[in-house]
Amino acid sequence: MKQFIERRKEWLNALRVGWFLALRQVKRSNKGTTALIIFIMVLTFLNLVVVSGLLLGLISGSFEQYRKSYSGEVIVTSAQGRNYIENSQALINYIAHHPQVTSYSARYGVNVQLLGTLNDNPKKNERPNRVSGRLVGIDPISEEATTNFSKYIKYGENLDPNEEGYILIGATLLKKYSTYADANIPGFDFLDNVDVGSRVRVTIPDSDNGGIVKDFIVKGIVKSKVDEVSTRMFILDKELRRLLPVNKEQYQEIAIRTDYANAPALAAAIKGFMGSYAARVQTSDEAIPSFLRDIEKTMGVLGNALSSIALVVAAITIFIVVFINAITKRKFIGIMKGIGIKPLAVELSYVFQAIFYGFAGSAVGLILTFGLLKPYFSANPIDFPFSDGILVVTPWSAGIRVAILIIVTILAGFIPAKLIVRKNTLDSILGR
Repeated sequence: MKQFIERRKEWLNALRVGWFLALRQVKRSNKGTTALIIFIMVLTFLNLVVVSGLLLGLISGSFEQYRKSYSGEVIVTSAQGRNYIENSQALINYIAHHPQVTSYSARYGVNVQLLGTLNDNPKKNERPNRVSGRLVGIDPISEEATTNFSKYIKYGENLDPNEEGYILIGATLLKKYSTYADANIPGFDFLDNVDVGSRVRVTIPDSDNGGIVKDFIVKGIVKSKVDEVSTRMFILDKELRRLLPVNKEQYQEIAIRTDYANAPALAAAIKGFMGSYAARVQTSDEAIPSFLRDIEKTMGVLGNALSSIALVVAAITIFIVVFINAITKRKFIGIMKGIGIKPLAVELSYVFQAIFYGFAGSAVGLILTFGLLKPYFSANPIDFPFSDGILVVTPWSAGIRVAILIIVTILAGFIPAKLIVRKNTLDSILGR
């Protein structure tokens, strides 16, 4: 017990002396050198947090757009092997009166063929100006409340609930507006010479009558980075319901807006209400395509790899700074050892200096990240072809990276100090 108390006093004394020596060295060091070291630590911290955050933000931006422009927080679709959501009308009534539901959009949907040229027949050996796609019937008012649909109409106007005979077409289907039009992808067809004001012909396959045909006027072009929006066609729900050959009262999709945190509970409640009726109920996170999840994991691994390089650079920087500092003061270190200051206290003084640089750089980095960079990228996302990139960083993830940086900094400060301090005291004083 006595040994433990003496060892504890020795450690406490070494900590006090080490702190005193570190404080004096930092105060008396060159201000420009200190600022440069802190600046390097700030860049290291930003590399740890911001680079990986932006890589993850590329995919997280896709997730956010998927939720905002298509699925809502909860999406109900037809079960596998079914063409519609069973008991749709009762489900709509349940959703409309549920206290956690902010808004919802019920959609009809059917696969169709769209003919873009009504007057000119294709020449011999020439493909007709026709594409296949998904025709969706929407209520413009509820769709606007749920997904802010008009935001994605880049050309023309939105559908009017009181006007029939108009259609909106996704930009990906049109040669003039599609970003893939010049790629010459086999089997990927585009409508040519179709724009706002053009007349197109929709054919709904029907095995009994050969097909239901109706002409529409293009009222707008829908452009989004979410395929479920930019590869579809949209008309009024009441108009499509009349065209459907069967199951006219059954919906194919219901997007529901609620608080993000309430989505799992709401999805579970809807599943309980549906009972034996067939439907697929998912939160937006569950409905995200699996390939995007795979890309998210890949981006995470890439971000961690880049962060590791930044940590190595920071460790080398601190190692060099402390090593050079200790070498230039080797005679002073020898004198301190000679007058009775414990080697541990000297080593701790350099460790405290390294911690100071690490904390100072991290503090400035945190201010820049949460006070400047994250708000900036939220207001001005990076425009990528498949998403609007944002900066994904949380206090928890940033705190973990600060801890890692401090640990690496402590090791980088302790090792060179240990190498210098352990040299013979007389040799250090005489400079041998």
